[in-house]
Amino acid sequence: MTSPIPARPEPGAATRRWPRPRTIFLLWTAWGLFFGIRPYVNFAIVDGVPEPEPIWVLGNVIDSWYWALLTLPIFWLAMRFRFTRRGWPLAVAVHGAGAILASLANIAFDIQANLWIGAGSGTFGGYFRSVFFTNFQWYLLLVGAAYALDYLRRLRDRDVQAAQLGERLARARLEALKMQIQPHFLFNTLHTISELIHEDPDAAERMITRLGDLLRLTVDNAQSHEVTLAQEMEFLEAYLEIQRTRFSDRLEVHVNVDTDTRDALVPNLVLQPLLENAIRHGAASTGGQGVILVKTVRSGAVLRMEVHDNGTGPPPPERPRARQGVGVKNTRDRLREMYGAQGRLELSHCPIGGTVAAVEIPFRTAAAPAAAPTPVEVAA
Repeated sequence: MTSPIPARPEPGAATRRWPRPRTIFLLWTAWGLFFGIRPYVNFAIVDGVPEPEPIWVLGNVIDSWYWALLTLPIFWLAMRFRFTRRGWPLAVAVHGAGAILASLANIAFDIQANLWIGAGSGTFGGYFRSVFFTNFQWYLLLVGAAYALDYLRRLRDRDVQAAQLGERLARARLEALKMQIQPHFLFNTLHTISELIHEDPDAAERMITRLGDLLRLTVDNAQSHEVTLAQEMEFLEAYLEIQRTRFSDRLEVHVNVDTDTRDALVPNLVLQPLLENAIRHGAASTGGQGVILVKTVRSGAVLRMEVHDNGTGPPPPERPRARQGVGVKNTRDRLREMYGAQGRLELSHCPIGGTVAAVEIPFRTAAAPAAAPTPVEVAA
């Protein structure tokens, strides 16, 4: 079966800032040939134009090689001294001086090059009057080309980040599916169902239905980077009902979702790995009554989602990643990719014992609120 995970972009394909030196050299050579051959075309079309000397073609090509050598240094200066709100005075001074020096150096270069190829010589003043301002414009055009290429690179980098984000979402979705179809989970679920068929057929039927709902919801939102919190809680409700049936009286779950957060956009499958982690290290590890609380609250422009458990608590400081499985790591990576420094996942001590897994992201709502899900105020 073909994996739905998008192919990872070739390393360096989107992050390479400038063209290769060989490419720059070939482009400038073509440009020099174009301007060198142009007089011949004018002579063939327009009468009365003196026939150009063939050596002019070589002279134009050599002149273009001068700018090929300066292209990457000018690009570096353009990035080092940008025309920003605060830095534009310095940028004007640096690039003005750079344009003057590059233009004067080009005049000296052309004089020596023409002497070397036998195209004659000219005075510095004559060259200055004919090419100085043209060279000045070439420098400014190269600065503009540097900014244009940098802008295109940033666009490509954003495309790469979007592709990587899609890959992480696909992997998180596959982890959720793997959690449901791996042998021990299926064995435990089917074993519970087989017992309930004789003791409580209605409960067994509900459990089978919820297992199907869980898989359906995963597939329905497979292509979404973000869903509403109400949709996320609908998925968790299907997952929780299976876990409640499995643990019976040993699992107590409370879900408290503020009304003004239900339409908030959250990463798809952001809470399921944390809830699975809480059950594994909470209810399953205590051997007694496992208590889990899922709550959401809005604080200004921040949405905070918490998963509490009464397990053994977070790992000690000397082992900070002892409890960080694939689900927690992927969640942290996705939050960083989607929200940068504004997305966080922290594991801390719960005031009444156990662990609090807290996610904080910027609060944003969907353009069209989703339909109201099943009630989320639950005490099982």
